[in-house]
Amino acid sequence: MTHHDIFDSLTRNAFDFLERGIAEFDKSPKYSVIHFCAAVEMLLKARLMKEHWSLIVSKPDQANLTKFMAGDFISVTLEDCRARIRDVAGEDIGDDAYNSFRALANHRNKMVHFFHQGLDSDEKAKAQIVAEHCRSWFHLHRLLNRWGGYFHDFGSEIAHADRAMKGHRKYLAAKFKALKPELDAARKAGSAPKACSACGFKAAIPDALDDQIASLRCLVCDHTETQVELECPHCGESVVLANEGYATCDHCGGSIEPEHLVDVLTKDVVGTKDYFETGLPANCGTCEGYHTVVERDDMYFCANCFELSDHVEQCEWCNELNTGDMEHSYSVGCSHCDGKVGWEKDDD
Repeated sequence: MTHHDIFDSLTRNAFDFLERGIAEFDKSPKYSVIHFCAAVEMLLKARLMKEHWSLIVSKPDQANLTKFMAGDFISVTLEDCRARIRDVAGEDIGDDAYNSFRALANHRNKMVHFFHQGLDSDEKAKAQIVAEHCRSWFHLHRLLNRWGGYFHDFGSEIAHADRAMKGHRKYLAAKFKALKPELDAARKAGSAPKACSACGFKAAIPDALDDQIASLRCLVCDHTETQVELECPHCGESVVLANEGYATCDHCGGSIEPEHLVDVLTKDVVGTKDYFETGLPANCGTCEGYHTVVERDDMYFCANCFELSDHVEQCEWCNELNTGDMEHSYSVGCSHCDGKVGWEKDDD
């Protein structure tokens, strides 16, 4: 088998597990959790496979291709998987996604090690499981779209899983109905619930930062996100971005990227586009976005990862503004320079 064959086999197996995890939920919720979680972990490992096969082995320095091909190896943990995607591939999956996957894995571990009597008829427990599935699929789906260049042969499988997940959400309908008084009260108080990107129910209560940016928490599935509403730069229709500055317009199919969002969020600022008067846009210390941080209502908002910060600091070496701690930046630099140490190393 070639490297491509192994990746293809792993990915197809992951989608088979995902399909089973969704389809068997009603009759076998325990196995649904186990299979769904396995699918998530396999797809993250498939992304690592695109860097090198040894990265999905627990100890890459001891990786043996013959044993790997025979399936005789210990696989990487979820925590190490995230670290390697970040450190080797240069793509952090984000805290929200990781925490969601971690919660799913913890639930899976309980299912494997402890007997859950009466789960098949426990509607409250089943609703919790579906909520975890919805949150995990929301984050996984976005990662697969971001990694489209690697998973382009699996577009039909991704679309099929997304359709199946929409049907899966019916198990949360009873909870949504029970929340009607609370949702009505929020609406009367001026916080009209919005559609949740994870479960689809109009039960996400907004806490607005300003007229375009709001943090939301869904009362049905507990998903939290930051949403930004803007006009599509290609067709002018309204588009909502959730938790990151990348999206595809539902109306025209145009690609929306962080630079578009920066333009939208700074169009009414007095001064030049590059904010020569203030040094903004700044760089993000969380995602290392270049000139993705704008000022909004005394806060600093990253148009790439949607992180909010209460201040920015100037790099003591390159003078660029950044979120995060710049205390030692003269020596070690910031996310976009290597500081004095790096300059002296290059000079040598």
